[in-house]
Amino acid sequence: MTGQATSLERAGVWRRFGGFVCRPDLPPRASGISGAAFAVLGKLFVLDLLLMATLIGLAALAEALGAKFPGHLLTGLEMSPPIIALIVLGAPIAEETVFRGWLSGRPGHVLAVLLLLGGGIAFTVLSGGGREVAALAAPVIAFVLAIAAIWWKRRSDAMGFFQRHFRWFYWGSALAFGSVHLTNFTSGNALILLPLTLPQLLLGLILGYARTRFGLWSSMLMHAAHNTLFISLVLFGGG
Repeated sequence: MTGQATSLERAGVWRRFGGFVCRPDLPPRASGISGAAFAVLGKLFVLDLLLMATLIGLAALAEALGAKFPGHLLTGLEMSPPIIALIVLGAPIAEETVFRGWLSGRPGHVLAVLLLLGGGIAFTVLSGGGREVAALAAPVIAFVLAIAAIWWKRRSDAMGFFQRHFRWFYWGSALAFGSVHLTNFTSGNALILLPLTLPQLLLGLILGYARTRFGLWSSMLMHAAHNTLFISLVLFGGG
């Protein structure tokens, strides 16, 4: 009975997620860290695994039938500890901040992400101009201001405009997240490569749901778990 009950609970979480994807709705605030949140995240991670396994199986079938896939940046890349750390920890933190840090619709979070992006742009411009000290200072200042913005607007709920048009922000963030992974491929044009970003698009939908329900920590955690599994397949599966 316990196994059957668990299956029913998992199906219930998946059903609610499917309903959310079709009709996204944004709560005023995320519920935060709790045992219930971890339970839901576990069920969403199982869904992620099933979706990725299906896509990997389809890709293997297509390759067996003669399909040729474009080269990938990870092909031939030495998996050193810094590279693994970047993929498992760095990428989830950075990508979740950029693509879903603002998805709460709360003013402090939106302002914080804009400040961090501004700091990143300033770092790029200043470092390119040979102003190393100012370049290093820019992201530090941006980070401090971002924390201040979150604290300043900590009592504010999601903006009304954002809530009313949330579905476009949600779908758009997932699409942008998938599209940016076009840069992972070393050949081919965007229209041909776009279907190959379906795994990232589906992951983006799951992570967006987790982020709005439980907070940014949850999407970072799930993203890190996803990348850990992915890099494990690369390391132990031969590619």
